Amino acid sequence: MKLDPTVVARGLLKHWNYFSHHIIAQTDGMAHPMQACFEEAYVVMGAARTTDLLSDARMTGICRRFNARMMLFQGVHWPDMYDMGYGYNLDAQGMVNCSCVADNASTANGMLEGARYFPHLPENRQVLASLKRYLDHCLKNYLTSKGVMGVGIVNHKINEPGLEEYWCADALFAAALIRYADLTGEESYYDAAVPMIEYISTWDYKNNILGEWKKSAPQQILLYASEGLIAALASPAMKKRLMVPLRHVIQFSHKAEPEAVIPAQAPNQVTAELAAARVSGGDTIWSRLVARFAEFADWQHQNQMADGSFEHGANDHFRCYEPGLAWLLLDASRHVADQAWLESIAAKQLRFMAGNGGKLYYGLYANDFASGLAFLSFATAGEILKARDPAAWAAAVQGVLDRGDEMW
Repeated sequence: MKLDPTVVARGLLKHWNYFSHHIIAQTDGMAHPMQACFEEAYVVMGAARTTDLLSDARMTGICRRFNARMMLFQGVHWPDMYDMGYGYNLDAQGMVNCSCVADNASTANGMLEGARYFPHLPENRQVLASLKRYLDHCLKNYLTSKGVMGVGIVNHKINEPGLEEYWCADALFAAALIRYADLTGEESYYDAAVPMIEYISTWDYKNNILGEWKKSAPQQILLYASEGLIAALASPAMKKRLMVPLRHVIQFSHKAEPEAVIPAQAPNQVTAELAAARVSGGDTIWSRLVARFAEFADWQHQNQMADGSFEHGANDHFRCYEPGLAWLLLDASRHVADQAWLESIAAKQLRFMAGNGGKLYYGLYANDFASGLAFLSFATAGEILKARDPAAWAAAVQGVLDRGDEMW
């Protein structure tokens, strides 16, 4: 299945319409338009990609206001870290409850997206300087001796025992390092990402200390870990650095060996020889990276339901992560070698999210996090379709605008 321009235009315009009327598009004030700033960051990424797709300069404003607010509040929550919108309460020693590397990294990635899409903006120099402060602070204060990133501040502790290295922090922070290096040419930040990419390519994601794979939902790990994996897979500068033997960076977490077969879980599957089973684990970081992403892609292929959603865990609260999977699948399909087949998985999910079934299942236009991730997914699909056939994309957008009821 290929992306359908009408489906993608309908889904994009619905989310564009929602966020155009959201407080995120209306305020320059001191308050955060969404409580969790990392959740807002994905709306910002979607807005950056939508600006050209719909010729709407207001989307640029969303990115600029977010960056200005994040710079204004940098260091208020914890020195050189971004404000998260939560975790403010202090203990008796004055230590803040929470200032996570991972959540801050999502904010940083949102800021980087604005700087990347709008390189002409006069404030970009200040934005990049702010990002450098954040990156350098984390590299100085939260790394293990082998260069793996810890969780940051949680429960009034720096790198709480058991979280001295943390998969989500490594994945999202590595993505920020790679994107920052892409924009600035400061190659030392590519080098800093190497042990973090090895970590997320080799750690046992099914038996993590917090048990996210089983206790919440696989989609949480698939979303955040894939952001780092894809950033590295798509980067020639990283590939050059990753074609080296494993450094065995894991100190505290379980290390995973490549699985021979991943059991299929979808009700219409019994067993399958998956692509990941045919990928040699290898002894280089790059080969493990390729094998790990093959496992993740296979899970989504084998566990996608007939309606386009995915087999989910026992806790339905975590389905809010799922709308972002299409974004990452599509980014991989266009930027990573031999991954064009992932477009089919994304196309099925986007069809689901464009209709009332997806609206109800994910809580779209009610749950801002799910909605922001869906916005980003539809915008990414729109970029692909516009590049593929500008006239067909323009006709699809115009058709939805002419049928205004489809925007609600």
